[in-house]
Formats: sequence, structure tokens, C-alpha cells
Amino acid sequence: MEGVIDAVTRDLLTREAGLDWTVTEFVRVVDARLPPRVFHKHCPELRQARVVTPTGIPVHLQLLGSDPQALAANARQALALGATSLDLNFGCPAKTVNRHDGGASLLRDPHRVERAVAAVAGAVEGAIPVTAKIRLGFADKQLGLACARAAEDGGARHLVVHARTRNEGYRPPAHWEWIARIRAQLTIPVIANGDIWTLADYWKARSLSGCEDVMLGRAVLADPLLPRRIRHWQRTGEGLPATPWQARAEVLHRYAERQRQHLPERVVVSLLKQWLNIMRGRDAEAARRFATLRRETRLDAFVAGLRAPGDEPAPERREAAPLAC
Repeated sequence: MEGVIDAVTRDLLTREAGLDWTVTEFVRVVDARLPPRVFHKHCPELRQARVVTPTGIPVHLQLLGSDPQALAANARQALALGATSLDLNFGCPAKTVNRHDGGASLLRDPHRVERAVAAVAGAVEGAIPVTAKIRLGFADKQLGLACARAAEDGGARHLVVHARTRNEGYRPPAHWEWIARIRAQLTIPVIANGDIWTLADYWKARSLSGCEDVMLGRAVLADPLLPRRIRHWQRTGEGLPATPWQARAEVLHRYAERQRQHLPERVVVSLLKQWLNIMRGRDAEAARRFATLRRETRLDAFVAGLRAPGDEPAPERREAAPLAC
């Protein structure tokens, strides 16, 4: 998802009902306080009176790092720039990030997780909430329980748990039942994450984890209307129709039109391919379009290919309400 989740994407995805808050891509903290321009690049919403998307959905600024002093210095910088919430990323499984002692690499040692959270919480002195995201450990799920307790002990206000270890990457299945074990040992709210692609997945994740809330990552890029369907089911018990290709393509088109105003054409095409690649795993028409457009380098031609007439869409079907798992 790196590179795709920016202010434009946050704006587009929060125009539909269903999302309560969003998180930026991580600001990489190494050993120094970063200048304001870095924070504004990742979170241009900081320039506003309220750190929200145009539809009023809060934006939480995310930091990734391992040095407590550097994290504290950048937390103070973020607070001075107007951040209203700070999230710490201990979940990124990327080899490059982990090799440089960031993200999920800290899950090898719960004490490091606690020190990092405590440093940031101490730096902002309760002025804004500090939260964290982890996985079920680096390789050992038992250690994941200790890391969750460490995040709470360090001062995290809530904890998002991706239901896999770092070594499991994104391979199915997600172990939502392990989130229930973490939740049982913590007093702060725990939010379930990982492999929630459909309304049925949402209900199963909630049922097995016991969590009231879930976080959507790749799934909301694969299906931008999933949050709306979840919210509708919460309110009515009714399963809305699956998202048609035309609705997915329209989101990509609006993304292209916004991004072309300030990014080079080749960069916009690359970002569109990245997003369409995520969609194709969950939608047959998206997979067909990706196969057709994967070598296209011209932005206008790529957008035209998204909107070109294709096979007749299948009749709309209603998504079955997940009454049992």
C-alpha cells in the first residue's frame, strides 16, 4: 500500500460513509528531528485548522522508528505542527524496513516496544492520544501477547492488531482468534485487522476476536465501497449488492484526475497500476483490465482502458448477511 495511501486517496475513500478515521503512511524516523516539510508531505491535512479529510474524517499521523529519543523529538515536532493523534507502526513486515530496525522488527523484544511508546507518550504529555499497531509477534505468537501488553504499559490509548506474525506476511489465514487472547489481557480498546475483504469476513473477524471495531487496509483499496456496506449492515442488517466494476473504475478515474495535477504522468500510471493490482485479486473485471493495461505507460490511454466497454456486468447480487460463521 506504500505510495497509494496519500491525502488524495484519503479524500476519495472517505467520501463514502463507513470510515471513522484514517491513518497516514508512516513518517520514517531514524536519528534526528525531521523538518516540517516531511510531515506536510505525508499529512498535508496538518496545514488545516482541523486535521481531517474534506468530509471531516480525522487523520491520524503515523510514525515508524526504533530510537526512543528520535521518536520523542519527532512526536513533539508533530504536536507543534498540529497533529491531533499519533500512531506508532510496529506492524510493517517489509524486509527493507525491518532490516533498518523499523516496523515489525521491534516485535522481537517487547521492552523495545514499550520504550518506544513510552517515549512518544511522554513527549506529548497527554496533549494528544498515542496509539499503536502490531502483529502477532515477529515469529512467535506468544511473544506477540507480550508486545501487546508492552504497548499498553507504554501508554498506548488503543491497539490495532494485524492477525498474523511478521514471518507470515500476508499469507492466509488471518488468526483472528489470537486477537481475542490479546484483548483478554488488555484494558485498552483492541482493533482487529487483516484479511477483512468482505462483509462476511468482517463479521467473522469480530466474532472470533471479540473486537467492536476493525481496521481495513488493502481491502478498502480492493473495494472502496466495503466500508459503506459494513456500515449499512450494522444499521439495518441488510447486505447491499457487491460493488460493480463501474464503481471501482470511477474511483480510479477520479484518483487519476486529481493526481495528474501535481505528479508526472508516469508516476500516476504507476500508482494506478499498484491500486488496480490490489483490486484484481478480488474482482474478475479488475483482473481482466489489469492484464490488458499492465504494460500501458500513457495516462490517457490507461484511464480510457478503465472506462472502455467490457463484458456485460453480471446481474447485481445481494451480499448475504453473515448471520453465522
